[in-house]
Amino acid sequence: MSRSGKGSGVGHSGDCCGSDGTAFGRRDFIRTSGLTAAMLMAGRMKVMAGPFSAEDFDKIIPADKKLSKEWIDTLYARGEPTTVKAGKVDYIGMPINGLGTGQVYLSGDGELWYWNLTAQKRKKHNPKGPAYMSPDLAKGPAGQGFALQVNGKTHLLNSEGFRDVTFTNQYPMARVDYADADCPVDVQLEAYTPFIPLDRDESSYPVVVMRYTLTNHSSETREVALAGWIQNLVAARKGPKVSAYRELDNIATVECSGGTPNSNGMALGVFGEGRPELVDVEKTKPGAEGVFDGGVGVKQGKSDAASMGRRFSLKPGESKTVSFAVSWRLPVVKYGTGFGHKTSPGRYHYATQWPSASEAAAQVASRETTLYGGTKKWVDTWYDSTLPYWFLERAFIPINCMQTQTVQRVIPQGSKQDIYNMEEGVRCCPGNCTHVWNYAQGLARIFPVIERECRERIEYGLGFDKSNGEISFRYNVPGKRDRDDALDGTCGTIIRVLRESQMTPDYRFLESIWGRVKLSMDGVIKHWDPDEDGILSGAQHNTLDEPWHGKVHWLINVYHAALRSAATMARQMKQDAVAERYEKIIAKGAPVMVKELWNEDFGYFIHVPPDDEARMHGSTKGCHIDQVLGDSWLHEVGLDPILPRDKTRRALQSLWKYNFTPDVGAFRKIMTNGRWYAGPGDAGLVMCSFPHGKIEPKSGNKNYAGYLNECMTGFEWQVAAHMLREGMVEEGLAIGKAIHDRYSADRRNPYNEIECSDHYSRAMASYGTYLAALGYRYDGPEGKLGFGPKLSPENFRAAFTTAEGWGRFTQQVAGGKLSAGIEMGYGSLRLKELGLDPVEGTSAREVAVELDGEPVAAAFELGSGRHVLRFDEELTLGVGQRLAVMFS
Repeated sequence: MSRSGKGSGVGHSGDCCGSDGTAFGRRDFIRTSGLTAAMLMAGRMKVMAGPFSAEDFDKIIPADKKLSKEWIDTLYARGEPTTVKAGKVDYIGMPINGLGTGQVYLSGDGELWYWNLTAQKRKKHNPKGPAYMSPDLAKGPAGQGFALQVNGKTHLLNSEGFRDVTFTNQYPMARVDYADADCPVDVQLEAYTPFIPLDRDESSYPVVVMRYTLTNHSSETREVALAGWIQNLVAARKGPKVSAYRELDNIATVECSGGTPNSNGMALGVFGEGRPELVDVEKTKPGAEGVFDGGVGVKQGKSDAASMGRRFSLKPGESKTVSFAVSWRLPVVKYGTGFGHKTSPGRYHYATQWPSASEAAAQVASRETTLYGGTKKWVDTWYDSTLPYWFLERAFIPINCMQTQTVQRVIPQGSKQDIYNMEEGVRCCPGNCTHVWNYAQGLARIFPVIERECRERIEYGLGFDKSNGEISFRYNVPGKRDRDDALDGTCGTIIRVLRESQMTPDYRFLESIWGRVKLSMDGVIKHWDPDEDGILSGAQHNTLDEPWHGKVHWLINVYHAALRSAATMARQMKQDAVAERYEKIIAKGAPVMVKELWNEDFGYFIHVPPDDEARMHGSTKGCHIDQVLGDSWLHEVGLDPILPRDKTRRALQSLWKYNFTPDVGAFRKIMTNGRWYAGPGDAGLVMCSFPHGKIEPKSGNKNYAGYLNECMTGFEWQVAAHMLREGMVEEGLAIGKAIHDRYSADRRNPYNEIECSDHYSRAMASYGTYLAALGYRYDGPEGKLGFGPKLSPENFRAAFTTAEGWGRFTQQVAGGKLSAGIEMGYGSLRLKELGLDPVEGTSAREVAVELDGEPVAAAFELGSGRHVLRFDEELTLGVGQRLAVMFS
């Protein structure tokens, strides 16, 4: 099927599902939050669902979602990129700085705002997550901006200076178009920081490029000036102020600093050789005032503000591009290392690479063609796809966590080695938390070197106990329990090592770390499964912040997934006996999990706590969002799932039936505990429902029990990806589209998925849905790559990444025959085997393979429902090369 798998049943009717087994029969909450809100955002976008009656919400979550055909059609439609007109851009804040270099937003009208270069903490950076219900409004920057002058009249380059301003998403780039009937010159801004997947260092500049293209649409030649200004927003309160003009390779800059190597500085530069016509190193007037008055010969002043720009003529119909760079340098940062306001001093890594903000900008300017070209090429490759724009945006945008103060690339005080200090969200919950970052899939596929370094330097470095294999779930926060590891965090880290190894071209990374991985796997067995029966025991600390006890379905499944991943790595390291031991544990435990935790009447796995009220905290009889998380993880690393597929699919169907609601507000009217990450009128997949009765937690913090009532995008994305993998395409897309709708630009910042502070890292699970839509499978050391598109497989096109290169995969069906192609846009791809999923209605008896039109010898077989091509000789594809596969 071109749109979804069979039996998706998104709008099916069925028995209503309650949240605690009680038919509430309440009409009052329907009147206040249900009937209107559940129609979900009518008037601002296509109506999602409804109409609903009061009876539909008698048990809080209706089984029949009543999703409208019009809304369902939007799941699949190619659509348009997010485009917002001025007047509706108050919330847009696209992170636009280099990886791990601070935080700067681009607003919807093209201004830079929300500067946080010092890792400062504010009230909204707390575990309660208030930023969802009270999103930030874009605020014009203090002391920084750009303006256009045409024939002596000044136009600020924002919504105040132009009547018609349009923002278009191209993340990691953005386009802003400015037009006004009173201005004969139109302006188009391309704003970006260099962002080239797989090239971490070329994507880590403390530099924002503002690339303005001016077009004279009048019939007369126009005298034009374009200028910007900068104020040192990070200057020390005390000490000297120095402003200096410099000419460097392909850029002229004005930089404001304290004049010493250790002072904070900010710079504004104009690309091109020679002195710009407009330079002022002692700017004293506010905003654009005075920036067009002409330049003087002074090269140094005593100011924390400066301006710079160019003058030129534009003939009728003529266009000219002028690029500015805004850059900064902070040698020292106090980054978050504890809860509250606890920090530690360190050096920003980027500040060790360039002695000044100007020199960082100069490196970008000297390589503008390469860096702009590489960034633009990725943007074009990513968005030139048959997948819907909304899906491409939501799958990719959360990677911008790496461009916020969620992450700092620092050299800790007293150390010579840089690390990525990763909090859960912006200045909230420190320590590279294993059981949160476990969910993130995007970073590992876009900048895999960062994930590898974190495994080496954090989990199996600073956070590793060599005596017993314990991995501290927060590497820099000493624990208060007997142990400082989290079961799901350690197991997930083991699986992540396999993923990171797969994103390398050989086994050198795995060889360097395998001994520590084995020690941690053996430590998990010794502590939680000493009799090696595959069933966990004891206190099982996890991402819901309390130890669960008894037989916990989702933790057992994650444990088994870690064992399978460890067994795979053991065989790759030629340790077959170790692999056999791990596999035997799975063979014992998986059947027991199915026998004792699968409830056939409920249609999902349950948590069986001990018969002890003091240890009953957990989901118990509820339908829990992560119940088959381990098998979901195995899809990400290309391994076969462990649980019976029929039960996994039914569990996912139950999550759709019992946990997905078209109106979270109606659910939360009854289930009041918990934080708000989806409000009245929002659709979402709640963490846990109780359609067959609820056992109240007898222990634990009330706040942690409230987690079960929340909608958190990282968990939702994990389920959506698993649904896509298991053929529940429509349901998976609907969960993702509900998130997309919650973050529409007229309601909140579409670039900031919130859970426990801003830019929550777990949201990077969204990329897993993209991999699932591609049916992506990859193993770099083995030279294996595979695809199985879930949407429109008869006409499919999408980007992909591998260990050393990225490009575009295409697939078409014509005359009942399947053909496919791989074209490299960056780096290289080493390939020994290519797998393609068959498409319904096609047949394949023979295959022809060509590389740039030349035949390639390959063996072809149909195995496990997949077309597998093994090349007689290993192939290496370079930039611009195309591999074509044609079945007949």
